[in-house]
Amino acid sequence: MSGLNDPTCGEAADDVNSAILNRTLYSKPAELVVAGHDSYLVTDSNTEILDATAGPGVTCLGHSNKEVHQAIIDQMQKISYVYSGHNTTQPAEELAAFLVKESQGAFAKVLINSGGSESTETAIKIVRQYSLAKSLTANPPTATREHIISRFPSYHGNTLGALAVSGHPLRKGIFTPYLSAAPVSFVSTCYPYRQLREGETEEQLCQRLLQELDDEFQKHDGNVAAFWMEPVSGTSQACTPSLKGYIPGVKKLCKKHGALLVMDEILCGMGRTGYLFSWMEDGSVEDAAPDIMTCAKALGGGYGPVSAVLMTAEVARVLNDSGGYNGGFTYQSHTLACTASLAVQRILKRDNLLENVRRMGGLLFSLLREKLKDAPYVGDIRGRGLQIGVEFVKDRSTKETFPPTARFAGRLLEYAWDKERLSMLLGMGTVHEGGKISGDTILLLPMYIIKEEEVHQIADRFTRSVEAVSAVFAQGLL
Repeated sequence: MSGLNDPTCGEAADDVNSAILNRTLYSKPAELVVAGHDSYLVTDSNTEILDATAGPGVTCLGHSNKEVHQAIIDQMQKISYVYSGHNTTQPAEELAAFLVKESQGAFAKVLINSGGSESTETAIKIVRQYSLAKSLTANPPTATREHIISRFPSYHGNTLGALAVSGHPLRKGIFTPYLSAAPVSFVSTCYPYRQLREGETEEQLCQRLLQELDDEFQKHDGNVAAFWMEPVSGTSQACTPSLKGYIPGVKKLCKKHGALLVMDEILCGMGRTGYLFSWMEDGSVEDAAPDIMTCAKALGGGYGPVSAVLMTAEVARVLNDSGGYNGGFTYQSHTLACTASLAVQRILKRDNLLENVRRMGGLLFSLLREKLKDAPYVGDIRGRGLQIGVEFVKDRSTKETFPPTARFAGRLLEYAWDKERLSMLLGMGTVHEGGKISGDTILLLPMYIIKEEEVHQIADRFTRSVEAVSAVFAQGLL
């Protein structure tokens, strides 16, 4: 049964001393973390772990920012929770206003939730309500658009609705019969490492992928409500960025076919790529901004469970004219979560930390590429900013993957944790061929506050781990 839950095919161990059902994907019970500071976790054995995944991708300001702590305490002494179905609060209002202002005119309204999966669920409901309202108010009324196009592979959250729009067989797994009945189809995600044909340029590949999307729109002519995508992939494809020109091309196609463009920036947004919103690197508001955007993770920096759905003035107008958004969660716009998030975002802007993300990300890329240029099993190093993925292959010339049972990435993750005290994130099967899933990837998602010395430490510890595990594989000592 472990293969249903563990992409490394390892054995998930149960900690009989814990009342918590272990969710770890790895072969040992989770260590007990008792403290944290800056880029480090501290365990109950008083050892420090260099956290190169920001927990993962969340704790952008580090594990113990006193300024954020104080903002939470100050708000707690006023009021900790207000039900958003009846009232609003200053922290929620200010956070929403901040996000709208920083969007450079792209968005007009915000819904604040508690996690990335909730934001995807909310976005799905917005798409449905928008499409229904548009069809009923058309003159004459038209059929309601119901189809959603997503990409494969992709991952947009772990609730059933979010899994339905995700192209992720490993995550869907045994839950597939329970997924939403909404009609969803999939087109290819940008993946130049494996998609480029002999003699083909990245520009030609981009046009080929856009043509695939256009063909899918035409296949469901007039019935597509939305196209769903991540500007930079997460665990499903280990930090693969969109090709140059892809996002503007996608936006043109959505306009051409009358569909909403929904961008999932749950991981890649809020500064992770060096821009507050990842799409900002791909073009202007007019050329690249989506109609609806989801974000989470670095939005609150781990100081409160928070996510958001941002939408254009047109989407908000249609919702309001149809009676308002028909949905919500009990902890929506949670007062303390909004307080924490607002404090985090103000610090990121005041301290110009997005510039640090770009500089330290560039440094980490260059160090990894230099140190691992001759590594026999390193196939590709990719990403943007401080969202970096490394793909491992059995043969660099053919890009043949290891069999899943070899657990190259799983063994690498365990070695780095045990021997180098380095935390990394495991990718989940990037290659899908003949109904089988394979591919070994590791993600690095350091803190935005990371210093140059720590970047060198990550590169050195990671390289030593790769060399050690590679040596074992080279000798066939599995």
